[in-house]
Amino acid sequence: MDCDQSSSEEQRERVDNAILTAMEDLDRDYLRKLQIEMHTCATACCADADANAEAVERCVDRCQIRLTRARCFVQQGISDFENRLEKCIQQCRIHGSAYSLERCSSNCVDSHVGMLPEMLRAMRDTLEKGV
Repeated sequence: MDCDQSSSEEQRERVDNAILTAMEDLDRDYLRKLQIEMHTCATACCADADANAEAVERCVDRCQIRLTRARCFVQQGISDFENRLEKCIQQCRIHGSAYSLERCSSNCVDSHVGMLPEMLRAMRDTLEKGV
């Protein structure tokens, strides 16, 4: 394994760990609460002895809407982050030699990982207001 490949793998691992930590924080702080809410709501739907099967199914589907929207919002935010990082690295590939590619890619990773806390703050604000 050469140094460039090792450095590239280290950068990818750093990004992956930062994203994983962000996802775990959002899951613990917001998504799980919505999941509890969804299950509580769905339990109430199922407990309605007067409802027919179709009504129960519609009720359960409605219970899932907030969680589904929140998960989609979070996934879209992470996907947008990854796309911006990839575009930055692509620009490095277009404009640089092997040495400057490594340095440029590392700068992309540093700057994007550095943006994660602000991105998470914005995502939290949106999740708190309801997606």
